[in-house]
Amino acid sequence: MKWLSPEEVETLTGYKQLQKQVEALRSMKINHTVKPDGTPVVFVNDLSCDKTTAVTGTSTFVISKEANYG
Repeated sequence: MKWLSPEEVETLTGYKQLQKQVEALRSMKINHTVKPDGTPVVFVNDLSCDKTTAVTGTSTFVISKEANYG
């Protein structure tokens, strides 16, 4: 199972502080897990990326409507 890097979580949330990242993920209703050290983990399966924006060097993350825990 692949997850976002810490840099990607920072980009997604707009925050560097771990607690602020967790708060932002909660407010965006993005499924995540928090490791014992406070680092949020976001699994790629819970997000999808708009390929048209990926070509321009930016990414748009969309919350999956169906959680995939497989």
